[in-house]
Amino acid sequence: MGSSALLLLCLLHSLDGGATGSTDGGAELEVTPVVAPAYSPELSFFIVGGGVASWTAQQAPRSSLAVVAGVSTTGGFLSQARLTSYWMEDRVRLSAFVDVRDQPDHYFGRGFENGLHRPQGDATTSYRRLAWMVSPLLQVLMRPHLFFGSVMDFTGTRARQLSIGVEGDPDFQARGGASVTNSGLGLSLTWDSRDVPVNPREGLLLSAQWLAYGSWFGGTTRWQSLSLDYRHTVTLFREGSTLSWQLKYRTTWGEVPWSDLSQLGTPWDLRAYRWGRYRDVSSAFALVEYRFMFPFPKETIWSRLGMAAWVGVGALGETALPDVTKPLPAVGLGLRVRVQGRVTVRFDFGVGRESYAFYFQFLEAF
Repeated sequence: MGSSALLLLCLLHSLDGGATGSTDGGAELEVTPVVAPAYSPELSFFIVGGGVASWTAQQAPRSSLAVVAGVSTTGGFLSQARLTSYWMEDRVRLSAFVDVRDQPDHYFGRGFENGLHRPQGDATTSYRRLAWMVSPLLQVLMRPHLFFGSVMDFTGTRARQLSIGVEGDPDFQARGGASVTNSGLGLSLTWDSRDVPVNPREGLLLSAQWLAYGSWFGGTTRWQSLSLDYRHTVTLFREGSTLSWQLKYRTTWGEVPWSDLSQLGTPWDLRAYRWGRYRDVSSAFALVEYRFMFPFPKETIWSRLGMAAWVGVGALGETALPDVTKPLPAVGLGLRVRVQGRVTVRFDFGVGRESYAFYFQFLEAF
């Protein structure tokens, strides 16, 4: 928690010192830099640098680009970029997520039981992972609130320095082994009535996305995935006080590599488990989150602060149906710092089943 306090002070100082443009979300371009210590369950303590830029274009919602890079005390390195952009009066949307990392990691195997009971250790779960992801999504407005689009997903994993437990795991051996390259193409259909998609106060999202992975563009795997996502947000009591909930389901079929099975415990779902500990053919989770921005006068720097609290539950499945008799519950609290418009930096601490996790991230989890 000491690192989060220092990062908060750094953020408030940089905001008070003047990011480019105004602070009310109406500027054409705003840029906020961040350099501070942080923490995640996978990387432990690390120094992160980067920032967020946001802009407006042709009466569309405010676009944003968040970029961070960091080095950790465990000898890991990561870089991430997340683009959410709106064009032609929001008739065209382009989003993308890029993640490149080289870090010590742990693989617990496939399924709920392995994730819960396999002990983490140098001989049982450890390996070093070089991984990358480039995932752009282009959507076009078909009718009010209804978007149709195409999605691409290029990912890869190189596992080395394998422990005996990882090297001998049957799913690791049968599902791609130490070298995996995925090349996916697919379709997306979305109904989106949210007022500001990156941090809504009203509206809902219904989304379906299908991807097929094959040998095109250098892929070495053949499999498919289907994701269904429902999100809804309402304002309670006053502006800046919102209740949001999400239901999400994902299933895979074909020669699915171990690195791309459906997972729970990421920074964008339950936020209470080590990323990668729980994975299987299918996953589903439900979340309810309350977000509250403090009612300080808008002209003060303290009006940028807020809190969040959530409760959720997830499940994995060996088939297309997750096994709800083996739940993964989660509760959590978070600190919010509004950096530009409704773009926030979040510090989330979650507690789950024999687990806890802390995260620093740009933008809300959903």
